[in-house]
Amino acid sequence: MTFRSGSFTGGRLLLLGSLCLNIALGAYVGAQWLQPDWSPKIAGMPLRLIERVATRLPPDDAEILKRNYQARQAELRPLQDDYTAALLKTLRLAGQADLDKPALRAAIKDARDKRVKIGDSVIDTFVETLEQISPKGRRQLVGGFLR
Repeated sequence: MTFRSGSFTGGRLLLLGSLCLNIALGAYVGAQWLQPDWSPKIAGMPLRLIERVATRLPPDDAEILKRNYQARQAELRPLQDDYTAALLKTLRLAGQADLDKPALRAAIKDARDKRVKIGDSVIDTFVETLEQISPKGRRQLVGGFLR
């Protein structure tokens, strides 16, 4: 087997590399999607946000934030479950061989509406927390943004 010196130019190698990466990415996404217990990572976003904000607060104020979040867990959990189900429905519709554009658009709007409900609940948690934490904690929380 012989190779011609000009057969694999830079452009052809880039094209081949891109094709290989696309195949690998498609296989990975497909395998993840087909797992029965797969759920979007974004569904856990409120907890990660609360944890991130808590690290910017003094310990006593961080405890208030965590306590307020825990008090809303009963309200947030069904909202997150609804959002995850709506998101999975959207992904299934997007992956169908024959794309049903009106159904996909409706599913996307439904998922967005459910995400907004989660956001509203998290906002309520933050407003409640800001009323309860110390002025020092509030200043520390927003300090980096106002400089």
